[in-house]
Amino acid sequence: MYDRPSRVSVDPPFGRIDSTLHGRQDLIDAILTPAAGPRSAVHVLWGMGGSGKSHLALEIARRMKQTGRTVWWVQATRLNSGMREVVSRLGASESQVGQAWAGLISATDLVWRFLNETEQPWLLVFDGVDEPASLGPTGGTLVDGTGWLRRPDTDHGTVLVTTRDGNRSTWGNWSTLHAVRPLDVRSAAQVLMDRAGTAAGSVSDAEDLARDLGGLPLALRAAGTLLGSVNTDRVRHGSTTVTTFAGYRAALRRQVSAPLGQTGGDLDESLGLEIVREVNDLSLDLLVRRGLSQCRPLLGVLARLDASPVPYLAVLKPAVLSSSPLFRGLTVQQRNRLLEGLGDLALADFDVRPDVAVPAFAGVLSLHPLVHATFRDHPGQPTDDGGYHRLIMQLLLAATTGQDPDDSAAWPNWDVLVPHLVAAVREYLLPREQKHDREVVRTALELTRLIARYLIAVGLPASAFDILDPIVRDCGTYDHEPASPEILALRHELGRTWLERDQPEMAERVLHVVIADRTRVLGPDDANTLASRHKLARAIMAQRRWPEAEAELRQILSAEDQVRGPEHSDTMVVRHSLASTIFSQGRAAEAEQMLLTILEIRYRRWPHNHPETWVARHTLARCMQEQGRLAEAEQELRDTLATVEPRYTDRSEVLDIRRDLAALHLLQGEIDEALAAYEGLLADLRRLLGDAHDKTVQVEQVLHKLRTTAPQ
Repeated sequence: MYDRPSRVSVDPPFGRIDSTLHGRQDLIDAILTPAAGPRSAVHVLWGMGGSGKSHLALEIARRMKQTGRTVWWVQATRLNSGMREVVSRLGASESQVGQAWAGLISATDLVWRFLNETEQPWLLVFDGVDEPASLGPTGGTLVDGTGWLRRPDTDHGTVLVTTRDGNRSTWGNWSTLHAVRPLDVRSAAQVLMDRAGTAAGSVSDAEDLARDLGGLPLALRAAGTLLGSVNTDRVRHGSTTVTTFAGYRAALRRQVSAPLGQTGGDLDESLGLEIVREVNDLSLDLLVRRGLSQCRPLLGVLARLDASPVPYLAVLKPAVLSSSPLFRGLTVQQRNRLLEGLGDLALADFDVRPDVAVPAFAGVLSLHPLVHATFRDHPGQPTDDGGYHRLIMQLLLAATTGQDPDDSAAWPNWDVLVPHLVAAVREYLLPREQKHDREVVRTALELTRLIARYLIAVGLPASAFDILDPIVRDCGTYDHEPASPEILALRHELGRTWLERDQPEMAERVLHVVIADRTRVLGPDDANTLASRHKLARAIMAQRRWPEAEAELRQILSAEDQVRGPEHSDTMVVRHSLASTIFSQGRAAEAEQMLLTILEIRYRRWPHNHPETWVARHTLARCMQEQGRLAEAEQELRDTLATVEPRYTDRSEVLDIRRDLAALHLLQGEIDEALAAYEGLLADLRRLLGDAHDKTVQVEQVLHKLRTTAPQ
């Protein structure tokens, strides 16, 4: 006789269903009413921890049971005892079961013989299978289909598995994988409303909170339960207790945006989100057991970047990662395995941006908002003594290699990269209590300079100022003097932000001081000193002091020809400024010849859609107009606009070209064309600059006059 162990229940735990399931009808339909074609009998529900896989499986089990199916629910942690109970219920004798579990015959073969022979329709659920190998055969792999998980040989049997593992190769081509993603905003808000009630706020407030929680069912349930409990508890909790969706969202945002090390451990408790951290830790423990222990520090790196998609091939270069003690000796293949591991457990989602042509920047990964938040300042992560700040700065600087922020061809790459640069430099440089390493500071300051150049190049000087100003103002907190070369470079960019925001007087004041300091520190003919002198000349031009500007520009151009060469990009910009100054003094023919030479070089060396090329062509058209060649000028402006990509149509240079094209229509008596051009331009200026901006007001006045004088 064989000893009979204590029985375990394999009945579905329907008592766990304490609320309506929202937002999963598509997945339920895919399993219960599949589309025409061969019906899969093995379905795998996979998703990150807390995505609601078990709740979904319970709902499917409930509906199948209502149709008359027998349903068995086997927890992965009780696999052997659970399957013993299943085969016993199917009618296997105690002798057969005893022999099988004593190893005299195959237990898996015995169970599946009875499953395939039963005429009663059935559903077998394996819940929480985070180690898929446990469902495979001894000495084989799961995909062999000879272990606990197999494809039924009967038409009325179905197997359902819940797991964190979404690796296609794990489950074999005889299984159908269904990704259990976070809920959409409307469904997620309904989960909050179901648990918290209307006392916590409106549906709109619930939707806002649902977005910040990333639609993760576990977090939604935790937040809703906490709010519902607080609002129905007769015990007062004090003025700091969160009681509304809006209050919860504000507290969550404070935690997420707090400097590293200052999130406050008890805030997790006050928000009820400890369970999310615990679930994510279980996923990492699983990866460690799979030999992927470096997934933890990799998540630490990713969580210290911005929450926006990360161009992982550009940023996570193994050559840089392997220089850190956290990733010593990491190879490309090992890096890829770590990323695949994060993806397999849905800790990271991978996508391709169709608007980015360079593969290294097109492939992006995203962390779920709560994964990002919980690992950003995770108590289980190594502190910065492990080199996180140093490593992140090195990774980001390496990602910018070969990416000229002034080159329009590289702008799509910068679009993806800049949010992470901004987050990194602010996180490191701005907190006053931060301990600073001089080498890391230098890297952070170089990244700041590149950020500013890019933002100015794409027409966002105000954003550049917002980043530069506090970093320059507080340079003493990271042991740098205002006249150090790194800070001088940022002060130069600050002067540019004033110039690009139409405040030339302030730009002139700032740049005069920068030039004095650069001349003293770097020398009068240093390329950086000459660059500041050029921006000063531009500020003088903006104040219409033409002879003074021309004299300054001729001196700068003579020096630039020797320092950087006659066809260097910076020299070309100075040449255009000089041509513009000559044109503004009534010498249009002379300026036109200069511009034709400039454009011949630009067409040869740079793409036609570069902003400096647009500006040079615009000035050329003005020279043509000044000499009475209106049709030529109009065609030049039209041809210029044809080179502008749609995402750059809001740039100030493009708006200025459109304004002058509208004026040319008017000068040539093309009233209808002028009206249409001015109306379109006015709508865009109002949208971008507001009703009170000088450019908006000027165009509005021209349009008003045109409408009142145009023949009806």
